[in-house]
Amino acid sequence: MYWILLLQVVLLINRSTACTTPTFSNLTVQSNFSLHNFLGIWYEIKAYINETNTGFDVWHDFSQSFQLETNSSERLLVYGKARLTQEDQCFSFGPWLLIANDSAKMIQVEKNELTYTTDLYWPYYILKTDYNHYALIYRCKTKNYRLNDPCDDPTVWVFSRTRSLSNEYAKELDTYIENILCMNVTNFEIISHREKSCYMNSVLNLKFYLTNIILCLILLVFV
Repeated sequence: MYWILLLQVVLLINRSTACTTPTFSNLTVQSNFSLHNFLGIWYEIKAYINETNTGFDVWHDFSQSFQLETNSSERLLVYGKARLTQEDQCFSFGPWLLIANDSAKMIQVEKNELTYTTDLYWPYYILKTDYNHYALIYRCKTKNYRLNDPCDDPTVWVFSRTRSLSNEYAKELDTYIENILCMNVTNFEIISHREKSCYMNSVLNLKFYLTNIILCLILLVFV
């Protein structure tokens, strides 16, 4: 009888302490968020995307550049670069448009240029960042999502300012993901990065292109 009662108590405690996936309305974002300090290039370290990957369509060397739209203080353009598993060359995607008029609680939007209707309206929250090392971003792609409802189609990104993230920060973010977002970090996709990032290659290609133009101009002058 004693063991039965003990088991019931344990089960009751487990139920009361079970992790419940938070709604966006219950999430706490990065306090005193500085949009200016957040701008620039971020490298994806790992991500949870509610999609099935075949292993061949995983994006490697994934990085994004956050820039303010011209003459705007709250509209962010997010340009991305990545590489497919069996490809050597990087490709570009975006830009995404983020509305950042509520601190770290942003909205990813996309408008149809023909009908001027909003096609996307996804909450895009900067949950944690120190600006210099890491950023944890949480997005919901559930159609017609309301902030008081659980998100059925979440995306979670762990970003770093460099192509790797130290264990100190990685463990801190893993703890947050498991205890606050109630997600298993083993379900996240680890993103691999080569020694030279896609943005570095773009810069090198641009320099090579400009060098060739300069050499051509020199030849034209002296020929």
